[in-house]
Amino acid sequence: MSRSLRISSARPSRRVPVPRSWITALTAGWTVVALYVAQSFLPHNVISLPGQDGARSVATVVAPQGWAFFTKSATDPQYAPYRFLNGRWEGASLTPHSRAGNVFGFDRASRSQGIEIALLLHEEGIEWTKCDTSAPLDDCLTRAADKPVTLANSSPSPTLCGRAAVAEMHPVPWAWRHLSADQHTPKRATVWNVECP
Repeated sequence: MSRSLRISSARPSRRVPVPRSWITALTAGWTVVALYVAQSFLPHNVISLPGQDGARSVATVVAPQGWAFFTKSATDPQYAPYRFLNGRWEGASLTPHSRAGNVFGFDRASRSQGIEIALLLHEEGIEWTKCDTSAPLDDCLTRAADKPVTLANSSPSPTLCGRAAVAEMHPVPWAWRHLSADQHTPKRATVWNVECP
């Protein structure tokens, strides 16, 4: 096995041998840089690299947008819609966008539902009921149903009409993922009587 690679240029007559040790060193160097940057932006964990705080400050200078530019934080709460049908609470979420019912993402109704929920949540007079994270969500929704608020849904294509609810769900922290079968736990809920046009 050769100790160097032959890299050809546009002119076949000229070849430059590049030692494998250079390629290995360059690959190892970039791998260490990538690991330092990744570790410095991960939530606090048991791994601590020497000088990792310095890596974070350098990375934010070189790439100031960070990952938040590309994606939403995984620790942000999600708002799950529910409808009261046939004497029980049923999920009313149109997501995931990629499911067959949404024509694999081509039907945009699932995207507009989040905007509809946000508009309803910003109405005045919303009353939240705290949820016991060890109890089922149905218990929290039943308790919240004691004080429903009447709202008018101004969405042109409403998905929540009549008796509806929204539960604020927080993701189970990564460190505790093995303690719960659920990926999210309810923190609070609100119940509405939604009037649609």
